[in-house]
Amino acid sequence: MEVFIKRLTKTDIEKRLAIPTNSLEHFPGFNGRQGAYLKVKDRSHRLWTFWCSVRKTSYPKPVFSSGWPQFTHHYNLRIGDKITLRKQLKRDVSNGVQYKIEVQRKINLFGKDVWAHVL
Repeated sequence: MEVFIKRLTKTDIEKRLAIPTNSLEHFPGFNGRQGAYLKVKDRSHRLWTFWCSVRKTSYPKPVFSSGWPQFTHHYNLRIGDKITLRKQLKRDVSNGVQYKIEVQRKINLFGKDVWAHVL
């Protein structure tokens, strides 16, 4: 199930990934806390752990912070790359992974723009 698709901005790459607010319903309850760790697998089956938190103010804008900068650096992500986060319907029982992440980059192939997977 698709949680969100987003084109990356400079802030998304350098600091934290701002997540569309309407995606908040797809994340686990924070049990009164400001955030929770999410286990996410990329296309190469590498496991990443991102801290997903919301602002303390009345506007609960979710972000990925801790763990996210390492992900962007590892895959050399760029402004304009496209992130797709999907929630798995069945949990990967061995390590509690509930989400998969994909990154795509627009490239020109034989004079035509296409989206290619980065990972």
